[in-house]
Amino acid sequence: MEDRIDTLRRGLVLLSVGVSSCYLLYRAGTLNWEHAWFSILVYGAEVYGFLTGILFYFMVWRFPERRTKPPKPGLKVDVFIPTLNEPLDVLRRTILGCLRMRYPHKTYVLDDGRRPEVKRLCEELGCGYITREDNSYAKAGNLNNALKHTDGDFIAIFDADHVPRPDFLEKTLGYFEDERVAYVQTPQEFYNVDSFQHREVEGRIWHEQALFFRVIMRGKDRLNSAFFCGSCAVIRRRALEDIGGFAVGTVTEDLHTSVKLHSKGWKSVYHPEPLAYGIAPSTPKPYKTQRERWGKGAMQVFLRDSPLTVKGLTLSQRISYLASMITYFDGFQKLIYYVAPVMVLVAGIYPISAPLGEFLMFFLPHMALSILAFEEMSRGYGRLLILEQYNMLRFVTFMKSVLGFLDLGKVRFRVTDKRLNSGQGAGEVLPQVAVVVLSLAGILWGLLTFGSATNREMYIANMFWASFNLLIGILCIRWVLKKRQRREDFRFPTRMPAVVRTDSTTLPVTLEDLHERGASIVTSRFIRVGSEVEIDFDGINLRGEVLYMAVRGKVRKYGVRFTDLDREVADRIRVMTSLFLTEKIMKEKGEPPPTPLQKFLRLWKFRFRRRSRREPSLSPGVLVTDGGIVPFSAEDARPDGLRVITPSKLKDRHLIVEIDGKVFRYGKVVWEREIATDGFRAYRYGIMFIREGNRHDEEALQNTAA
Repeated sequence: MEDRIDTLRRGLVLLSVGVSSCYLLYRAGTLNWEHAWFSILVYGAEVYGFLTGILFYFMVWRFPERRTKPPKPGLKVDVFIPTLNEPLDVLRRTILGCLRMRYPHKTYVLDDGRRPEVKRLCEELGCGYITREDNSYAKAGNLNNALKHTDGDFIAIFDADHVPRPDFLEKTLGYFEDERVAYVQTPQEFYNVDSFQHREVEGRIWHEQALFFRVIMRGKDRLNSAFFCGSCAVIRRRALEDIGGFAVGTVTEDLHTSVKLHSKGWKSVYHPEPLAYGIAPSTPKPYKTQRERWGKGAMQVFLRDSPLTVKGLTLSQRISYLASMITYFDGFQKLIYYVAPVMVLVAGIYPISAPLGEFLMFFLPHMALSILAFEEMSRGYGRLLILEQYNMLRFVTFMKSVLGFLDLGKVRFRVTDKRLNSGQGAGEVLPQVAVVVLSLAGILWGLLTFGSATNREMYIANMFWASFNLLIGILCIRWVLKKRQRREDFRFPTRMPAVVRTDSTTLPVTLEDLHERGASIVTSRFIRVGSEVEIDFDGINLRGEVLYMAVRGKVRKYGVRFTDLDREVADRIRVMTSLFLTEKIMKEKGEPPPTPLQKFLRLWKFRFRRRSRREPSLSPGVLVTDGGIVPFSAEDARPDGLRVITPSKLKDRHLIVEIDGKVFRYGKVVWEREIATDGFRAYRYGIMFIREGNRHDEEALQNTAA
């Protein structure tokens, strides 16, 4: 079915390009020469959008199929973790993940901060420590310095916040059997799913870089132009030696290194499976700092080793690099689109000289097909309304990046702030507030002067345009103001069963979130705030103090701060949360929502099936089996059954279900699935109710518990 959908998508793209070409030819004849400068600017923005769309379709037209082989034994692998000023607990999490990778390797922390505490951390955990006297050439210089002190044939690189899976090297080293493969890049995914760039879309987790890592990079891989992204990658030492080491002189050493390697004839591989998880910017300030650095670095590379002129690149590679580099000119296009309707409504100058009805005959099919084609070729990751909010947030940032042409000598490498509570001020949204104010002023002025307007149809059209900009601006500002991080630590969504012991009772709970410093638990039972509790979770005993209680419908949520947590247990929680719990939530919510075409085809094949409504649930409980009591957390509920998750495997198909100490039912297991990552396991079951429980069931439950 996917092949059929891809064929339909490509047909839709050809139709869209054809209709848009007709529209632009028509638009060329509608320029208003009385206000030529304004008319040409608006038309130029439209042509730019059309050309970037063509480049996007070219890149993502088809994806290659990548299947890795098991690596040969005996390869010499070094793992580099460059760091400057990242928090120690973030760095510790990454070191633990790197040390747990199964393929034999040596791990080194490359400390450009020259911090004694980092050296002590490396000695404690048993990894290498490399530093240098200065920070020349920033991250690239740090990596090149480490190459001088190591001898691995392959270098795996992880930023200080990226935690690799244990099978990372096993999944990537096999590609290097091809002697011309210079590097293998994997997606950069993020475990702090409440970051500024994350959204929940139709019950799925989506982040702003998903389109690049899940779609665009796979398309680039077909063209042998996938970027080395600076982290979550393995690179061949001999390839680096061929270009004199990691590229220096720009603030995006990864992009620059990619261009140099491809121009020398080396191959790249993009393995599309997420194999490591890091920290995404939590607030707008570090988000924009990161994008500005990427943009300025792209401009630096364009000047020093332009993919248009550098020798050795294929035509497809040149087009692929150009498509990514000119993305930063989007800021100027967006500025034109934000200002144009206000100019029409306030100044009364028009970019188009044509009757509105005639214009809409060409414009509406062009716009509708362009949106539909983009949504389809984005494979569910291109959420247009949300992307437009991020476009508005960063349009000034992108403009500053491009204007870096004028100030390249002063561009400095700035590490993205990994703290979750990094500050933000009102200044972060001033450009967006300006767009909202101008759009609103234009609409009000248009309404006031509508009676005297010479072209009322065009006024109405531009009021709609300004209203769209106003809506996007309000949504953008609302999101920025909403994303205020008050915690210093990200709490990993858990939704797993646990058992809590207090002075007076033992009860099943749902562990809603978890961090090495604390957790949230959910139960309908009462626990006194300030009391000491013990939480048993996955064989780990956690002691803590109840800090607060919040009533949520029929259940209560309690915040627990851990006390007397030893380092070994804390490290186990760090690894479990970064890998097992992140993998769990990604498998549950990481796939994209269906595209319009997929929804249509599913509707076409729809067969009505009577099924009771599922309701999300956090209710904890226990399952009584012949083998004893097993705690569970209900993930959803309906009148005839439950979907639950348990920490251990059930041996019996028939059981008694006790839901939060109140409801007793006989149940039957109708399906099961295992959730497993690196030794951590849980089990998901579908349970169908058979009949109501009775007092005898309750007595059996209590006897079993005793």
